[in-house]
Amino acid sequence: MGASSKPLHRSQDERTAQTRARVLDAVLDCLVERGYAGTTTTAVAARAGVSRGAQLHHYRTRAALVAAAVEHLYARLAADYEKAFANLSPGADRVDAAIELLWETFQDPRLAAVLELFVAGRTDGELREQLAKVAARHRARVIGLARAYFPVAPSKEEEFQGLLTLVLDALQGMAVAQLVEPDEAGAHFTLARLKRVAKAELQRGETLRRARA
Repeated sequence: MGASSKPLHRSQDERTAQTRARVLDAVLDCLVERGYAGTTTTAVAARAGVSRGAQLHHYRTRAALVAAAVEHLYARLAADYEKAFANLSPGADRVDAAIELLWETFQDPRLAAVLELFVAGRTDGELREQLAKVAARHRARVIGLARAYFPVAPSKEEEFQGLLTLVLDALQGMAVAQLVEPDEAGAHFTLARLKRVAKAELQRGETLRRARA
């Protein structure tokens, strides 16, 4: 038999990583289908095909479990976004593309489930604390990506982050509005205006930079 026919043995670290990924994917599926109230550790273990003991070995509390799932989702969505942005055609409008890709991301049903978690955190101190840490790390990554895609002078960093916050908050608000009352035409109109605002602010910053050069 050739070398290629030999069975492949996964390392302990690989098996652990795969188990964790399976558990976290099960959490996200449960959140989408059952909501936070229905996402129990028992339901997650059953869906992931692991024992509750194995699950608790990785995540001691439900708050830690769902927060890890949110971070897992954020990392995956960020990686998908990076890949999509890298594959833009050379002549593409980068601002339009950046906002369109963000809007596609915000419409992911798993993110709608994550919004429910942040609401639940209002009365759940442990969940709120866990999610705050995840959100802070995710925001830092988003800022890093935005800086790479749209470089700005250090003196304009605060304004740039303000613009980024405006875009993210607007898209999140739109996503919530679409859950309550879907309006494709209204979303299209708002996206067009948001793109114009973002372009105008970036152009203003570039004009000032050149004037001072």
